[in-house]
Amino acid sequence: MRRLAFLSSCLALAVSVLVGCGRGDMPELGDVYGKVTLDGKPVPNINILFTPESGRAAGGVTDEEGNYELKYLEGYSGSKVGPAKVTFEWSPGVEPSAAIPAKYMQEGFSVEVKEGSNELNFPMESK
Repeated sequence: MRRLAFLSSCLALAVSVLVGCGRGDMPELGDVYGKVTLDGKPVPNINILFTPESGRAAGGVTDEEGNYELKYLEGYSGSKVGPAKVTFEWSPGVEPSAAIPAKYMQEGFSVEVKEGSNELNFPMESK
């Protein structure tokens, strides 16, 4: 009898964990991709972070051509739908490939992530 009660408790716990980890508690996401440039040239290997007004941020890293695609969580691409602040930073130990002005690194851009697909390019100027 005790063993049955223990197994029932374990089953109830497992079900509650699986339900809590489902997609149901995720916010609505929009796919976000684009290109980061400085003076018309691609900016490779820079981190890009989308921070919504509330909730979890999404991030990505540019490739050699300056292209990026955001990831919200492992297995989930995109960013939370709604307004977001976009900032950039170099990873520790990565040699910066360009001298990005502080205004872009600290203040960034303000964007609106919409449902569906969002191509958001960030053309920066050094002057």
